Amino acid sequence: MLFARIKIESDDAELIHMSLKPDDMDWCYTYAKDGILFIEVKTEKIGAMINSLEDYFINLKALQNVINVLKELKL
Repeated sequence: MLFARIKIESDDAELIHMSLKPDDMDWCYTYAKDGILFIEVKTEKIGAMINSLEDYFINLKALQNVINVLKELKL
């Protein structure tokens, strides 16, 4: 079994988690605690691990851009 846990500090950890939550599965999911976003992936296949982590990072990049624009609009 392969296991990865990524911890990302962010003031928007809870918001990011809620945005990613609809994609949660039994073997890959996110959660937030104390300003830290956690991404966990558990799988037997290295290809599935690579693909899921890549998908999370692509989504994180897109979400960060959206969050930044929303913060600018509030100014």
